[in-house]
Amino acid sequence: PYTMSRRRTAVGAGALLLALWAAAGPAWTVPRQQRTEAASPSGCAPCGLQGSLGQSKGRDSEDVSRSDLLRSAGFLACACGVCAALGKPASAMVQLVKPPEERTTKFDKPRNKAVDAAFANGMNFGMKDYEAAVADNKRKHFDKLLKSLPSGATVVEVGMGSFPNAPYFGSAAAPEGMDIVGVDPNDAMEKFARENAKAAGVLDAAKKNSLRIVHGVAEALPLDSGSADAVVCTLTLCSVLDPDLAVAEIRRVLKPGGRFLFHEHVISETNEAFADEQRYFSPMQVVRADGCHLDRRTLETIKKGGFSSVDGEYFELKEFQFLNPTVAGIATA
Repeated sequence: PYTMSRRRTAVGAGALLLALWAAAGPAWTVPRQQRTEAASPSGCAPCGLQGSLGQSKGRDSEDVSRSDLLRSAGFLACACGVCAALGKPASAMVQLVKPPEERTTKFDKPRNKAVDAAFANGMNFGMKDYEAAVADNKRKHFDKLLKSLPSGATVVEVGMGSFPNAPYFGSAAAPEGMDIVGVDPNDAMEKFARENAKAAGVLDAAKKNSLRIVHGVAEALPLDSGSADAVVCTLTLCSVLDPDLAVAEIRRVLKPGGRFLFHEHVISETNEAFADEQRYFSPMQVVRADGCHLDRRTLETIKKGGFSSVDGEYFELKEFQFLNPTVAGIATA
């Protein structure tokens, strides 16, 4: 059993996850309500809107689908504010598209707004120690990725969350004029993501970047095939419903030669007893931490994902309990 004395040894991200388990309560989602479809208006080309891309769905206030915030992502008329604020021409921004309905129906599950808000707050403020511990490794890979990108590159972050990677996007290594598209199923993350982007200088006028945050899931990315110069995914593939499909989607949206930067916690490759613990606690983690699995072999999934090359490494952190085993690197389409 997981004793109280052992609980006290979990610091940083480990302690955060345990706290989230306790705070979330028994229910992670609420029942899906009967929905009614309503056609939405056409919008602006820079936002990526095509005709009736957006859908407005009536429901109980606590029942929120991942397909709802198309408006805030820029699918409805000028709701994103990108056009007015940045003056970017439509040609400079990748067009967002509506994913296949059968895919979103399967993977775009209803969510509880109150739980999402609590989780977003916890991830934004409770992961500082973890991010500090992985900063050197992340910086190494981000510098390599960002220095290889041209000005005006389209960079998609899958599972952007509160945007803890904003400091790398705002660094001197990053090209100017990036079209940054963040995809995340938790709508409560957007507020923190935009605050962190601003604090990191990502949206400084001189850098000429744009930032759109799209409500969506990794298994159904709202982009055309071959439309992204780079995809970033950190601490996300642990929680997707179908890792193989998520990686296939990342590969699909990348241009030929495009790069995929990943950084994920995984099951231990060096300590079988610890790996057994990860397997034991993974079902509880899935329920209490937004689908997070502790026992995945993500590097193997990426290696089977159809990339021309995968430059990945396995290493272990010291103070983050089940999040210590980690894989990170860059795959090339």
